[in-house]
Amino acid sequence: MRGLLRLLLGFTMLACAAGSAGAEERTIRVGVYQNAPKIFIDADGRADGIMVDLLRKIAAAEHWQLAFVQCEWSACMEAVEQGNIDLLPDVAWSVERNRVLDFHNIPALHSWSQVYRHPRVPIASIMDLDGRKVAVMGDSIQQAYLDNFLLQFGVQAQLVSVSSIDAGFDLVNTRKADVVVASKYAGDIYANRHALVETPIAFLPVRLFYSAPKGRGGSTLAAIDRHLEAWQRSADSPYFAVLQQWQRKTLLARTPSWVRWTAGAIAAALAIALLLAFWLRRQVALKTRALVDSQQRLSTILDSVDSLIYIKDANYRYQYVNRAACEFYGTGCDQILGKSDDELFDPSTAAGIRSTDRTVIEQGTRIVAEEISSSTRADHPTFLSTKIPLCREDGSVYGLCGIATDISERKKDEESTRIAATVFQSQQGMFVTGPDRLMLDVNDAYAAMSGTPARALVGQPPPKVSLEAGGDDAWDKLWELVGTRGIWQGDVWTHDSKGTPYPAWLTITAVRDAEGRITNFVGTQADMTRQKMAQDEIMQLANFDALTGLPNRRLLLERLEHCLSVYNRSKQAVALLFLDLDNFKDLNDTRGHEVGDQLLKQVAQRLRDCIREGDTVARLGGDEFVILLEGIGETEQLAAAHAATVGWHIIEVIGKPFSIGGGSHHATCSIGAALRLDADTDSDELMKRGDLAMYEAKRDGRNTLRFFHDNMAFDVTYRIALEIELREALTRSEFMLHYQPQVDGSGKVTGVEALLRWNHSSRGVVGPAVFVPIAEASGLIVQLGGWVLRSACEQLAAWASVPALAHLTMAVNVSARQFRQQDFVAVTLATINASGARPDLLKLELTESLLIDNVEATIDKMQQLKQHGIGFALDDFGTGYSSLSYLKLLPLNQLKIDRSFVRDVLIDPNDASIARSIVALGQALGLEIIAEGVETEAQRAFLAEIGCDSCQGYLFGRPMEVAQFETTIPQAQPGG
Repeated sequence: MRGLLRLLLGFTMLACAAGSAGAEERTIRVGVYQNAPKIFIDADGRADGIMVDLLRKIAAAEHWQLAFVQCEWSACMEAVEQGNIDLLPDVAWSVERNRVLDFHNIPALHSWSQVYRHPRVPIASIMDLDGRKVAVMGDSIQQAYLDNFLLQFGVQAQLVSVSSIDAGFDLVNTRKADVVVASKYAGDIYANRHALVETPIAFLPVRLFYSAPKGRGGSTLAAIDRHLEAWQRSADSPYFAVLQQWQRKTLLARTPSWVRWTAGAIAAALAIALLLAFWLRRQVALKTRALVDSQQRLSTILDSVDSLIYIKDANYRYQYVNRAACEFYGTGCDQILGKSDDELFDPSTAAGIRSTDRTVIEQGTRIVAEEISSSTRADHPTFLSTKIPLCREDGSVYGLCGIATDISERKKDEESTRIAATVFQSQQGMFVTGPDRLMLDVNDAYAAMSGTPARALVGQPPPKVSLEAGGDDAWDKLWELVGTRGIWQGDVWTHDSKGTPYPAWLTITAVRDAEGRITNFVGTQADMTRQKMAQDEIMQLANFDALTGLPNRRLLLERLEHCLSVYNRSKQAVALLFLDLDNFKDLNDTRGHEVGDQLLKQVAQRLRDCIREGDTVARLGGDEFVILLEGIGETEQLAAAHAATVGWHIIEVIGKPFSIGGGSHHATCSIGAALRLDADTDSDELMKRGDLAMYEAKRDGRNTLRFFHDNMAFDVTYRIALEIELREALTRSEFMLHYQPQVDGSGKVTGVEALLRWNHSSRGVVGPAVFVPIAEASGLIVQLGGWVLRSACEQLAAWASVPALAHLTMAVNVSARQFRQQDFVAVTLATINASGARPDLLKLELTESLLIDNVEATIDKMQQLKQHGIGFALDDFGTGYSSLSYLKLLPLNQLKIDRSFVRDVLIDPNDASIARSIVALGQALGLEIIAEGVETEAQRAFLAEIGCDSCQGYLFGRPMEVAQFETTIPQAQPGG
């Protein structure tokens, strides 16, 4: 079978047509005679064959009981005519038989008669049967037709009647007959078994039916017609499944014999012809022309054969090669004759050929072996070579004759079958359905996932899947998408046999035939339970406060961004209430952190009770809380009134006594409120305003509420001034790059991260935390990021000529705004080409904010750049979106653990758990892991223990100017 998928399946599911519920069960007596493979009794005494298997399929659909009656051919015919049996398979229709038997209308099989000969009996045409004994089945259509057929050609042959096909082949094998006539189906099997040879003589194409006694089998034959008509229209029906099954059996049974006997016959003919040619040369001159004619005929015959045929002398030099051999070597015969294999092949191939040649010539032994040509052609073909010794009358060997048949395609098919079987039994679950979407085959991994044995899944539809936990069955939608697009993949929820749900990654692919019709669906399914648990754990630890269970800063900012986008559409105002407990430090210092934690938990619960469903209470850290109020009015007056009402209610509630530490405690709080009334105020600005207002409330005596006003906006003025200076700095080239080393587990520096610095004319060196947010907000980040990438690539190219630094990778931070530019890919590739830097040493660090919007475009850009060797790292991993469903699709090379987790990894169990989860997730996805902000040996040891060997931080080196880096790092290398 040529298709990899069909080799991978290994079988085709037989679809069973169901009979009516009330059908009466009948017993059908079926005659069976020996005519393999169509019908015969096997070694275990059971009826078998193509016609038997087809009848069994029909009987199963019609609820018949089959009773098989063994008989000789003539006895079977007599029994069905007399009504002693109800049905006789494998009967060819004829006018005479139609008078005494009933037939159905649609042929079950088509066949023809073939003549097979003894290897020593030369038969090339019908004329060669003159005077020969021909074994043929007695009282058969073949016998009657052949008798008339021979008469028309004027051929006098003796027809020998036999009672069975096997008996006819036995007669030829024992030389009691010269040839035997058999149907093509049976003949190929018996010819291989008895070592007979197929002749070119074929005649009497026939249609084969099931026959019944005259006038007594109408309903039975009608049922057979009904099923044959339906099945023969569908390539996936039981009819074609049975034919394919027997085709494989008969093909396997006869192929080796065909190769051996064809090669043997050709070799024998060649040897005889050559000996005859040598003998004829010694004959009188009158026979010279006959000899030339004979040689020309032999050459024509041998040149028409696709196999390589050659003769070598006792010194292993070629004395004859046919046309196929010359074409294989790609040269003329005169360039081959007289040469040995040492002059035509590489030493290894020549030695292998010489080894088998020596055995044939020295031992006079016939050899059949596989030989591979490793240099003659680039595809290294494999040949099945038959070599026979050429002997003189005294028995001495004077050469050998070889026939080599190219079996490369067969070997490839065998290898494809082995690979396909290995792939199908991989650790990933796989299943295959027919176009009816019922499973034909499943592998062990899929059966284990479903908790059901593979044999119980076959014939059933795939288990229910939904696109969300507890959702409706999505198969109808998925089948429709696959039928339209050809493939679908994504996250689903499914369940095992006990009903236990679990997440999975599912891929469904449609397989189409040459006409575009869907023949199969192939599904792969991976259990994502462990990855889902790791993702949920990371999301919980990264987005919620461990003490109070409230959202933390990360989740608050995400929800705030969502609110601001909603405002842009609805014009409903948003408010932030910044809350800070008054004198909380005194409580911690006097009564301990445990009591302080109890107060924070109770404050969190009271805050939850003060807000509406849909609003958010978050803990920023310590005793700071933020309340996000959504949709509080379209005007400033309505929004301020709502925010004030909630704020003063919170102050009242917090002012009530708390029961903590076995006693009562009174607390107050200060609240700062900031409203978002225009589209120009972003989340960072709103957070700053709320913080400023909160400190205003502290300054005004605490336990009060204050709204942000313009007098608090000095920092806004500062931003504007800094933006102007940034634009001037870009024109004056006041920026520079510092380089911080990245090391592996042995402490070896494997790369650097390029870090931007602003060499301000009056402020000195300014870090990116000061000016990058302003550059992002103003759009200057695109121009600034282009300068960083260009400078980093130029430095990377310069280091290529320094042996100690040439291996270093260069990590460059790319902002979300810069990456989303339409020409980002083209600009990046142009920058690399202009600098001469190696793209495989460049690593672009992206932030998780890129995973929020238009993920497909992000993936497309990354894949385009990765095709040129550029690597990618996800920066500050765990602090943002971190959706596993998109993360696993990104063509990443590396995850970077954020310094906020590394800083307290030894003292904060939450940070330690997050670090472990990130490492586990990265390993599950096959990604490298690097931690930033490593400042102590203890931190490095902990990270190494959990599987993170690559690090970056002050422990290994601060960010340095290029001159300092080039003089410091080579000496600091291990062994340097």
